[in-house]
Amino acid sequence: MDSFEKLLGQLNAMSEEERRSEIDRMKGECICPDCPTYTECAGEGGERLFCFLGKSPECIQSEQGCICPDCPIADKAGLTNIYFCTTGSEKSMRKEK
Repeated sequence: MDSFEKLLGQLNAMSEEERRSEIDRMKGECICPDCPTYTECAGEGGERLFCFLGKSPECIQSEQGCICPDCPIADKAGLTNIYFCTTGSEKSMRKEK
């Protein structure tokens, strides 16, 4: 089991309230707003943490560069993919492989 699977397991073991709190904490570490692909629309909608929550529903349609590998969340969670905002969560991309 790698770092991502461990973190996902920990999140899934939490109560809904604890999980929401941890997701909010993780959003605070998220560097998505600094990414060239991130849009004003995504910012206004509070969209972040695409690596866990999945791709942007409407706001991000094109890829302009990716800084996911530089994110502290990606490092802690051992993420192996990029462009979560347009492609989907780490979990969904791992399922596809």
